Amino acid sequence: MKHLIAIALFLFSFSVMGQKFHTEFKYTDSINKGISIQNSYPKAGQKYTDPNGKEYRYVIFWTCITNETNSDLEITINFPIDSITVPSSPDVNFNLYFPMQEMTIEKEPLFNYGLDLKSFFDENIDKSSELVKTISPNESHLFYVIALSNKGVNGVVRAGFELKKRDLIYKINDYEFTCGKITNKK
Repeated sequence: MKHLIAIALFLFSFSVMGQKFHTEFKYTDSINKGISIQNSYPKAGQKYTDPNGKEYRYVIFWTCITNETNSDLEITINFPIDSITVPSSPDVNFNLYFPMQEMTIEKEPLFNYGLDLKSFFDENIDKSSELVKTISPNESHLFYVIALSNKGVNGVVRAGFELKKRDLIYKINDYEFTCGKITNKK
C-alpha cells in the first residue's frame, strides 16, 4: 500500500510540474472558433524599488494566443494608466504592463521568465501599456503581463485573458474588465 501511495504521489507531482499554464480556453463557438488562450501561473513576490525609493511588489504572467483560423487575427489590448483594485484586496492597487520583449516557452523556467524588470519599470512605471499584434493563421503569440502593486496581497494572485464574443477580458483574482479585442483581418 505504501508503494502504491508513493507511486500515485510521484505521478501527481510529475503531471503538475509538467503543466506550464494555469488556464486554457479553446473556443469552438461560431465567433471565436479556432482561437485558444493559455494563461500561465505567476512568478511572484519580488520587490521593485523606484528611483525615488518607493517600494512595490510585482507578479509576472505570460499568455499564449493561438490562431487556428484561416485568416489573420489582430489583437489590440490597452491597460489603463490608472490603478485597479480587486475586491478581495481592497487596499492593494495594481497597475498592469506589457513588456515589449517577446516571451518564449524556453524562458518559462527562468527567474522572472527571463525579464530584466528593473530597467523596464524605471522607464515605464508612469506610462500606459498597449499591445497590438497580428497573428497569422496557424501561429501563436506569447507575451508577458506584469502586475505591479503598492503592496503584496494576502494569498495568491491569479490572472489571465479570456474572450467574451470578440472582447478580451482580463481577470485578476476576483476582478475582471474589458481591455481589448480580437478581430479577423480578411
